[in-house]
Amino acid sequence: MKQRLLVAAVGVPLLILVLVFLPPLATGLLAAAIAGAAAYELLHTAGKNIPPFVYILTVVTAALTVLFCARDRFLLPALYSAVYSASELDSAITFLYAAFAFLYVMALFLTAVCTHGLEKAMPFASVAVCIVAAFLFPAMYSAIARLRNIGPAFVLMPFVVAFIGDSFSMLGGMALGRKKFAPRVSPNKTWAGFLAGPVGSGLGMAVLCLVCRGVWSMTLPVWYFVLVGVLANVFGQLGDLSTSLIKREAGIKDYSHIFLTHGGVLDRFDSILFIAPVVYAAVMGMEAVL
Repeated sequence: MKQRLLVAAVGVPLLILVLVFLPPLATGLLAAAIAGAAAYELLHTAGKNIPPFVYILTVVTAALTVLFCARDRFLLPALYSAVYSASELDSAITFLYAAFAFLYVMALFLTAVCTHGLEKAMPFASVAVCIVAAFLFPAMYSAIARLRNIGPAFVLMPFVVAFIGDSFSMLGGMALGRKKFAPRVSPNKTWAGFLAGPVGSGLGMAVLCLVCRGVWSMTLPVWYFVLVGVLANVFGQLGDLSTSLIKREAGIKDYSHIFLTHGGVLDRFDSILFIAPVVYAAVMGMEAVL
């Protein structure tokens, strides 16, 4: 318990510092770091006979995917110059990333082909895991960087939905939880916790909206933030169950111990993986209407 409180006491202020008070580029780099660490943990958990150089390439590709997906939000403005226009820079970055991604995928298949029939052959299932870790998960995490460029308040939303929702789910499960929600995947989850989570996320989003209106300009209505919080929490719980399923199949409790008793990156940011894209889509959709 002391370790959990210590990690939270140090980690939460640092997270707020990076997300809110540092330039948007810092948030992009943080999202890239999260995606890279998550890629390593996913390969270590769900992969089989993956060579060390594939680990390195996958982690690098995951980080680059985040930066590429959010390039128009923070990377391109940081690279503007009097010599090259934004379109020229975007074309160059797109070409370089596409070339690197193509070579990475070819390296995966070549490794699987060359090791086939050997004692430590890399199976096709591991190729699929690498592709998910290098492209799909990072693309979803890139929504964090894109939200930061919209405004400091918006980048806090996925974390409020996840952390407040998790707290309400835990309290609801402890107080009223009797019937299990998904016992074969996550034995501790209950229907009471599943229903309490969206309530907590909706309330958290309402408080965030009211507080941030006094600091930053926010035109979206409070009721919409509440609705987004409720909806995003449901998707977040799906993300939590999805990553729990991977651990269940691998027979482990935590992806790693980078956060001590809090587990690994995918243990702490599993629901964020699904929540961030939902929040980003909801914010952009409402802003387009307004």
